[in-house]
Amino acid sequence: MPHLRRAGPESRGNQVVLRFGDRLTVTPPARPGGWRVTEYPAGILRLDDGAAAAPSHTFDAIAVGRGEIKLGSFVVRVRVLRDLVQPPQP
Repeated sequence: MPHLRRAGPESRGNQVVLRFGDRLTVTPPARPGGWRVTEYPAGILRLDDGAAAAPSHTFDAIAVGRGEIKLGSFVVRVRVLRDLVQPPQP
């Protein structure tokens, strides 16, 4: 079951750990016009809502790995791990 994780102003420069399949919403400090996604690790994350300026952006963890999400000067490091939870067997 995917989880929704959130990264806000307190996450700046820190690492956010996700599991494969999780969603991450990045909400930097409020700023007129919002924040534009300038860089993200496309090999491990999929950007759901486009890179245009917005108050927040949502990503899906699509592969295991590490990288950085950059929204101008706001940077969050991301690490995606395997989902080790096994579904119940019938």
